[in-house]
Amino acid sequence: MGKIFVDKLLMSKFVKHKVKIIGIFLNDVQRKQEDKVSSTLVSNLFLVYTKFLTRLEGVYYVDIPYRVKDSSLEKYIFPFSKFISEDIWKLLNPEV
Repeated sequence: MGKIFVDKLLMSKFVKHKVKIIGIFLNDVQRKQEDKVSSTLVSNLFLVYTKFLTRLEGVYYVDIPYRVKDSSLEKYIFPFSKFISEDIWKLLNPEV
């Protein structure tokens, strides 16, 4: 996930103006022992990227990780349905 933040910084420097970038992700999991799974979202790292590198215009998950609900990530990460129903129009508006 970190690469998208660096890409936004580099692209903005290259074209010398603000670039709108969103991320659309699938909740990736990995096996943990024989009968459990673990989320691969590293929430603290995501917050560091957002605070110290750059903030994306939107971060959307098709299937939101359970860690996002009721956490400090709720104000940064949204369901993909919100992008389709609301935020896409804000992103496409050149005046915003």
